[in-house]
Amino acid sequence: MEKAHEILKEVFGFSSFRLSQEAVIHRLLVDNENALVLFPTGGKRGKSLTYQVPALCLDGLTLVISPLIALMKDQVSALRDRGVKASNLDSTLDAGTSNWVKSEVLNGSLKLLYVAPERLNNESFVAMMKQVKVSLLAVDESHCISQWGASFRPEYLKIARFAEELDVERVLCLTATATKTVADDICKSFFIDPAAGVFRTPVYRSNLGFQVQVAKDLDEKIQKLLPYLQNRTGPSIIYVTLQRHAEEVANLLRPHGHNPMVYHAGLPSEERERVQNEFMQCDDAIVCCTIAFGMGIDRANVRLVAHLYMPKTLENYSQEVGRAGRDGHPSTCLMFLSAPDIPILEGFARGDTCAKKDLQLWLQEVAMKEPSMDGTLDFNLYQQSKLYDIRSNVLNLCYAQLELDYSFIRAVTPFYVVYDLSAKDDSGWQKVLADKSPAAMTIRNHWSRKASGYQIDTIGAASTSGMDRAELSKHISIWELNGYVNSKGSQVRARYAVINPLPKDAKGVEELAELLHQRMLGREDEAVQKIREVINFATDDDCLAHSLAKYFGDEASIPDGMCNACTWCQTTEAVRFDLRAETVADPQKVRAILAACPERDDPRLLARMAFGITSPRLTAGKWSTYHPLFGSMVDVDFNILVQTFDVECKKVGYTRTETTDAPTTTKKRTYTQSSSSSYNNYSSGSRGHKRGGRGGYNNSGYTKRARR
Repeated sequence: MEKAHEILKEVFGFSSFRLSQEAVIHRLLVDNENALVLFPTGGKRGKSLTYQVPALCLDGLTLVISPLIALMKDQVSALRDRGVKASNLDSTLDAGTSNWVKSEVLNGSLKLLYVAPERLNNESFVAMMKQVKVSLLAVDESHCISQWGASFRPEYLKIARFAEELDVERVLCLTATATKTVADDICKSFFIDPAAGVFRTPVYRSNLGFQVQVAKDLDEKIQKLLPYLQNRTGPSIIYVTLQRHAEEVANLLRPHGHNPMVYHAGLPSEERERVQNEFMQCDDAIVCCTIAFGMGIDRANVRLVAHLYMPKTLENYSQEVGRAGRDGHPSTCLMFLSAPDIPILEGFARGDTCAKKDLQLWLQEVAMKEPSMDGTLDFNLYQQSKLYDIRSNVLNLCYAQLELDYSFIRAVTPFYVVYDLSAKDDSGWQKVLADKSPAAMTIRNHWSRKASGYQIDTIGAASTSGMDRAELSKHISIWELNGYVNSKGSQVRARYAVINPLPKDAKGVEELAELLHQRMLGREDEAVQKIREVINFATDDDCLAHSLAKYFGDEASIPDGMCNACTWCQTTEAVRFDLRAETVADPQKVRAILAACPERDDPRLLARMAFGITSPRLTAGKWSTYHPLFGSMVDVDFNILVQTFDVECKKVGYTRTETTDAPTTTKKRTYTQSSSSSYNNYSSGSRGHKRGGRGGYNNSGYTKRARR
């Protein structure tokens, strides 16, 4: 530990560790055991130091799995500024830079390497990692591994298998958001002792005052929000659900003397960057935003975080309110409950489920696909998504289930179908033209002239010539590595090794499709339950800070179970909220949707159009974001829409018709969908190795008895 203290002071400029940082590092360096760090959002808690300091104490490489390229680059830049040899390996790097990073890994010069979890599908990357000593595997946002988490990502499930196969020496999992169930799932996957290897900082921060207001509509929300804005002493963040809400709320606030900015994923990147910069610099900044705002924002004196529309999970809520009062001064976290908002949240929770017949058709294609010359199956997931009307995140999960749940396939290195080639210089290009190898001659025989050089379709060339597609791609890479050409790949294909044969008979395909479809329906229910947990929290007959801490297993952190700053502590009464919102599908709008979209084989397709959830098939038929009727019934319960359109589809025997162009508008209708539905019913099974392997709700509403 002496060396750890020296590095902390000399490299990072701190005289001592904070909170449980030292205990975590002792667990890794002295006990040589795996650990889980739970440091909630808020303040300079220094999660990254718990692996960055050990990385500089250990002999080998520290591999960091992180989900966001932008955050990886920020971490690497900060480390390099301190003289630490760190880098990231991602899809944005050119071939030269990528090869330099790999050489630094192989010669032992690099101390920290940041990659996304998808990198673990790359065979050459895994092969490279087998040649080096991985002293520490750090898994950031590790709650994504859990089937019970609100941000489950299937690629995260493969990390434990990777750690087992490489026999990494120690694993550190990090997250700001994890319930006890999620923490237990992480511990099980990575063989972390729950009693000695979990280091938790309580979610409770005494300077945050949790407030809940009930409003019947947006106008009432604005009237109740205004006093909070007028009395604030610093910047404010106002969260909404849809992109159009951000614009709408900003417009409603301006006549009251406020000048809010707008931020959502539909804005150009330059505008988003401008808003972020202005928010960081302006002392009284107000931003109306979707959840796209906040990642990487670290302003200490945010005085108000308002959820004008209810968050979809308590995990999201905890992270978002954690952006308030990071300087330790009193700050307000305000949440509005409104019955008309509930159908919108529940609709997005149910919007990912596809038709079972489309699942069957997709499975049939996968099962009947003839392997390539190397024995693998490859698919254009973009085309499959369009063909079967399965949203891309759902399609990726289906492939992950075939891999991890049923052991039919295993994802291996993807490849590009098309390469655009251009000369770096005349001498290099002459060597390309003089190359007499069979691969070179095949490439030249099949490339076509383009403005900036040549283009080659490797699959078409392989099919015509009989040469292995992989050999053609490999030869292009050699040309690039030798400095002869610049190449740019496109039309990526996912690639899978066959572990066990998939069912090819109709009954087997149908049974497997039924299993996958039931999982989808289960994830819908889990996502809706997450919404109801938020309502339970806001209307509980208890201190709000205590309720939130209890959800994350930290109830003992609240002195006497009361924060003395929340709505309940100030009134000693539970918030009364009736969530019943009678929604009816407007017959006129239903007829308009039916007239615009002639398809009658999938009621959910029509319901998505009416509600405002895009899908590949809606986009292809021009019934998506540019259509004036898209999202025209976003305030109607999604299930009611499905039922309504099912009646119409049943009348004509669920038939599919030829698509026709639909009228479009010049202005795009914008909306922000809640991030992907929780994939909570996914069962990853048990994987691992010795070191590093791996409220009360009812339809009558919420009117709980007050406790005095």
